Amino acid sequence: MRRYFIIIFILLSLVIVFMSLTSLIKCYYLTLKNQDSDFIKEGKYHFILVLKEDDLFWNKVADGAKRAAEKYNVTLSILKENYFDMDNHLDLIDRAIESSPDGIISYTLNEQKYENIITCSVDKKIPFITLDVDVLKSKRDAFIGTNNYYTGIVLAKKLINAIGDRGDIGIVMNSEENSFMLTGIYGEVSRHEGVSIVDTRYIDTKRVNTYKVIEDMVINNRELKGIICIDPYATYMAGQVIVRQNKVGKIKLVGTGDLEGTLRFIKKDQLLNVK
Repeated sequence: MRRYFIIIFILLSLVIVFMSLTSLIKCYYLTLKNQDSDFIKEGKYHFILVLKEDDLFWNKVADGAKRAAEKYNVTLSILKENYFDMDNHLDLIDRAIESSPDGIISYTLNEQKYENIITCSVDKKIPFITLDVDVLKSKRDAFIGTNNYYTGIVLAKKLINAIGDRGDIGIVMNSEENSFMLTGIYGEVSRHEGVSIVDTRYIDTKRVNTYKVIEDMVINNRELKGIICIDPYATYMAGQVIVRQNKVGKIKLVGTGDLEGTLRFIKKDQLLNVK
């Protein structure tokens, strides 16, 4: 019997060692796979930046972080996926925590899962800074970003002014975020009796359906006077829809971002109504 327990103990020990090695290998592989490997240096501290996705805006964030890392002599690892997926993004943060850096800066959502993973980081004495969207009830050390609720109010005010304080409007947003911004938009619209939000559409994380989503909104709402786009790519796509549907001047557009296509629309006066 004693020999039996010894064998069981050895087997369990081997399983634990194997799982630990597997976890470390996965962490190492994932870090290299998602890391901006052109920027690895020895510094006084090691910080990990977890971006939302690989696009123009977040690449600018990464560029700013690199400049700051050089200035303050820290090692910076950058983790990102091509497209945002909450579960994959949480996995990146989890692997960052396993790497035991001196600090983590990450895009987040105001969701319980993010609150939990931030708690895990802080409990392990790894400072955590939320980026772009705050996790209000979390233990995060600081937040970097705009007041999304106020941004929603500003977007709504601009569109309401553009349509003359009267008419039906639509909203295009990402499915997984911007609840604060949406609340700000609805709050401002509720103060204007002549304005109604008649349609809210969501684009997928890979944005492959963006043009179709906006086109359907325009076609199905013939009295639409304005659109708010809470996404830079959606703003550009909305501009294309408005031009192709011959709605320039008839549908006002308030959007975000500075994509080259959007700026080109404005420069050519094809869309005088982009804010």
